[in-house]
Amino acid sequence: MVQVDIPIAFGVSCFFTDMARRQLQQGGPIYYYHTLSQTVIFQAFFFSWIPLYFLMNFFGWETTHMWWHADDITAYPFFIPMFVILFWLSAFLGFYVGSRLVVEGQLWANRIIYLGILLFTLIWIFAQPGNTMRLGTYTEWKAGLAPWFYESGTFLFMFILVMIIWIAGIVWFAIRLWRIGNHLDIL
Repeated sequence: MVQVDIPIAFGVSCFFTDMARRQLQQGGPIYYYHTLSQTVIFQAFFFSWIPLYFLMNFFGWETTHMWWHADDITAYPFFIPMFVILFWLSAFLGFYVGSRLVVEGQLWANRIIYLGILLFTLIWIFAQPGNTMRLGTYTEWKAGLAPWFYESGTFLFMFILVMIIWIAGIVWFAIRLWRIGNHLDIL
């Protein structure tokens, strides 16, 4: 989970700077800070809590047990604080890099970054389904007995719910940023 969520936070920020390219290329702090605030609102209310929920409730999901061998996240008291710090650093760094590239007219460099992150994520998840699509404790995972994600009704319900929220948030913020760029006088 962490292996994809932190890069995705970076990529989503780059994507939003692409959607706000007209504002950012127009220049001026109002456009920069408006785009930044929209990115922060999305990350805070539509994304950052999702990996935290899954880390705290389904610690063994995806490839967590490749590096962390306890059955529960409470065995690692610094895991959550470090994840939150790295998540937000990644999101802000993605915004910074994306906005710099957009302002400098290097739109394709920015797009390569967020599309590359999307490709990496898809490869990571679908190239190792025996790891990325299983839940369970480290003991179950190590023995090859970790259940598939769809075998847990709670997990499946929450996964579908958060994916709807996450995708709806991305679409809504992207369209909003795009439309504002078409009508700069709205700000």
